[in-house]
Amino acid sequence: MLLISCEEEYIPITNSDQQKIVVESYIEKSEEGIPPYVILTKSLPFYSEFGINILDQLFIHDAKVFISTDQQKIELTEICIDDVPVEVRESLAKRFGLNLDSTAVNFCVYIDVLNQLNISEGVEYELNIYTSMDSVKSKAFIPALNPIDSIWFDVVPGKPLDSFLQLFCKIQDRPVDRDYYRYFTAGEGEALIPNFSSVTDDYFFNGQAFKFTLQKAMQPGEDFNETSGYFRKGDSIEIKWCGIEKAQFEFWNTLEVSRTRQGPFSSYVRIDGNISNGLGIFGTQNCKYYKLVVPN
Repeated sequence: MLLISCEEEYIPITNSDQQKIVVESYIEKSEEGIPPYVILTKSLPFYSEFGINILDQLFIHDAKVFISTDQQKIELTEICIDDVPVEVRESLAKRFGLNLDSTAVNFCVYIDVLNQLNISEGVEYELNIYTSMDSVKSKAFIPALNPIDSIWFDVVPGKPLDSFLQLFCKIQDRPVDRDYYRYFTAGEGEALIPNFSSVTDDYFFNGQAFKFTLQKAMQPGEDFNETSGYFRKGDSIEIKWCGIEKAQFEFWNTLEVSRTRQGPFSSYVRIDGNISNGLGIFGTQNCKYYKLVVPN
């Protein structure tokens, strides 16, 4: 009773008038030809109601969004999923991991519709965004990629699982330069998604040939069970393997660590971003896609 009587409730100071622009933007060099895009929303105060109506209101519309290099400057076009034909809608939904049967949010994105931007390794790109709220900017360059040298499957260790296999990979990391990696997976008929721990650097294997297991990514909110992380025999699967810049690694590393810090005794993790005057990430990545069939 004495301890409780001495406690003082802490209520964070929030101001809805101090909303910040939140950016999730990517430029990807890959054979898949994914166009550069920007998802543009507003931050929420710490104590806020959260629902479908709120999500719709968070998207920032009618912004001016530019991506430029020393040789080129293009403006991105805003597209909302409710305003496009069904076939385009399905393509957009798959690209952004949306389930059209379960989402009621009119998802909006600024995108290089005509694929005008020239995307090359080592080139620095600048993002500039102008809205009625404020303006934000960022810079990033396309890093090198160490592709996966070999992929194979083996039995699940410990208790045998007749219908599932474990996936192994091997890469040859570059010496001297620090490399950063991120990966996504897709099961049979699924969209590519990152795992809850999707990034790593080469601190422990710099310049070495490195063998490791690659877990099947879990959907947000999916319950962990004895088959989690393994691939079903006979399924057609896809792996997306990316070389990323340091700023993007630090953003996802701090964000993914923060998701595991829960409970009253956990420590606070500040998310590292690279958006000047705003929040979020302007990510540049060099990716390779691998399409496989899990052996029976």
